[in-house]
Amino acid sequence: MIASRLWKKVCSVAVAACVGLALTVQVSASAGIEPSGVNAGTGTGAGMNVQQAALGNSVDLSGLEALSDQFMRGRTGADDPPGTAIVVVQDGRIVFQKGYGYADVSKKTAVDPAKTVFRVGSVTKVFTAAAIMKLVEQGKIDLKVDVQKYMGGLKLDNPFHTPVTVHDLLTHTSGFQVTVEPPEFYTPDLNSNVSLKDFVEQRMPPVVREPGTSYMYDNFAFNLLGFIVENVSGISFEQYVKENILNPLQMKNTEIAISDQKLQQLAIGYGADNKAIPPYATTPREMADGGMLMTAEDAARFMIAQLNGGKVSDTQIWSKASIEKMQQFQTGIHQAYPDATYGFENLFEANKNNGLHVIGKGGDVPGFSAYMLLMPEKNIGIFLVHNKMGASTKLAWAWYTMFVDQYFPIAEGKPVSLSTPVEQLKRFEGVYTDLRMNFLLTNVAATGPGELTVEILGQSQKLKQIDPLLFIDERGRILAFKEESNGTISYLKYMNPVSYAQKASATFSDVERTNVYASPIGQLKAMGILRGTVDGRFHPKRPVTRADMTAWMVRMMGLTLSKKPVRYEDAVGMWAAREIETAAEAGLVQGVTDKSFAPDQSLTRQGGAEFFLRALQGTTSPEQLAELPLDQVKLAQPGDPEADMSMKVIIAMGLSGSDVTVKRDGAVDFRPKDPLTREEAAYWSAQFISKFIMGAK
Repeated sequence: MIASRLWKKVCSVAVAACVGLALTVQVSASAGIEPSGVNAGTGTGAGMNVQQAALGNSVDLSGLEALSDQFMRGRTGADDPPGTAIVVVQDGRIVFQKGYGYADVSKKTAVDPAKTVFRVGSVTKVFTAAAIMKLVEQGKIDLKVDVQKYMGGLKLDNPFHTPVTVHDLLTHTSGFQVTVEPPEFYTPDLNSNVSLKDFVEQRMPPVVREPGTSYMYDNFAFNLLGFIVENVSGISFEQYVKENILNPLQMKNTEIAISDQKLQQLAIGYGADNKAIPPYATTPREMADGGMLMTAEDAARFMIAQLNGGKVSDTQIWSKASIEKMQQFQTGIHQAYPDATYGFENLFEANKNNGLHVIGKGGDVPGFSAYMLLMPEKNIGIFLVHNKMGASTKLAWAWYTMFVDQYFPIAEGKPVSLSTPVEQLKRFEGVYTDLRMNFLLTNVAATGPGELTVEILGQSQKLKQIDPLLFIDERGRILAFKEESNGTISYLKYMNPVSYAQKASATFSDVERTNVYASPIGQLKAMGILRGTVDGRFHPKRPVTRADMTAWMVRMMGLTLSKKPVRYEDAVGMWAAREIETAAEAGLVQGVTDKSFAPDQSLTRQGGAEFFLRALQGTTSPEQLAELPLDQVKLAQPGDPEADMSMKVIIAMGLSGSDVTVKRDGAVDFRPKDPLTREEAAYWSAQFISKFIMGAK
């Protein structure tokens, strides 16, 4: 059975890490953390031996320590991390590094930027990309050929003529189906040793969009890159990174996977409730997308080499050509809104970076958060790391904003608006589905000359056109569209900086607009949860089957389809076979017998309620269900004794709508023995997503 924490991860981590990054970048400076006094101030750092870059017109950062102290002072709010380490490099040396707060609150252990080890999450991807670029330099990898050449016989499920390339993996444009990382990826068994090869082979997602056409931040792609490093080099990913990157840079307090030695230096990670999280290992053990651990000072060594043309002392670790590829944007929905380099991403819109060329990489894993930024043209690198998940989208972002506003202020100019006629803007209209979070929909309507109205997360924004494919809202946020060669619009990028949203169909030919269920059906179709029948229609009045409901549940939760043999004999070879086995493995469904699932059996309304309750019991804590006012729900027509609770849960949770009626005495007529129609089941599903995934009330 799926533990409740999986659902919380799907709901809170995905939304907080992706949507939160986009929606909460304007962070107010509240409370602060007192500086620990450990390694405070400026300096080159112990053992640093780098070739100094020409100082030229360098900005004077001598007042940074006082500025940082003032910013961090008193930052001890409930949402702030217990400990933070900050390091800034400029012109080949560390100009500021300091620890604030505690690595271990209970022991009052101060953060030491030279010794305290933190998990850095997806900052790992920068090192994975750096390892790939080493192999490119050695002629062992071609960025633009079919990636299957380097996969040791493993094959991709790619229905397109266009192959997936290493370039696509590095830039998050592979077209892979999004995958959800379940809690078991982080295990308390520190001896866990799942290999990259086994992980990749077991969890390989299908390619669902033409490679190279769309951007979607993709963790799996970087684990596949880690496996490619192993397969091409002939040694483990961990060994390759250590020999070719960590050792030359003298990054002695950095490792790919946790060891007993570094465990002693590891900061205690804290959850949203500020409770300590026990140390954990990752799955795979050498997690190439987010498993690294390092000190802030070690991060400085890497940034210095990156900003010094790939060279440290007399050692050229990367060629200048590789460094340029890692620091220049390789993809973008618009030249004013680029997406990714090889390893870094664009975390800023064109009008949000004070006119600077800035590349960044954020990382979040349970208990930790990190943020690496490079300003190649200014020869400046910034790294902040915290022992609380999510801090990189709050404290680190606010610290960086303070930094650039202080040292690189710029007068904001107001962009010139266009007055394109409404009829010409109608090509932008439609519903767009976020590629990474299918429940995140953006509704676009042309509402005036040079004006669009966009609705997302229940909020509407008016945007003015400033370029044929660019619009800007009242808060200065950019919306960019992707135009195809035939003039049609295929994608947009707006509130979520780590994913495009795809223009989707939100209608079925047999669902009238006047249908009371048309809106939820359209939403679920846009999300990819409802796909209609073979003839392309939805058949809203038909009874929903056990197979239908199972497939919808699996899609709602974003579960990766199982590759194991289907356990139910009557489901083998049918359209929903993979979904049924996936749901069974997760504990979301049960067969009617050990060998039979009865996939084509229609569900009654009470049967559908039982179906939902079983899923809820696997994804919601018993405490949450116990809080429901079931004793206040009176059924006008009791169903089978075992189904009464299920129906009351559906009612108490507000999942039902016009499909039930309330009698004069307050009793609810649930119609338990009637068939549950596909349109009614769609409404329940849409309400579930709205109330419990998106948190809308």
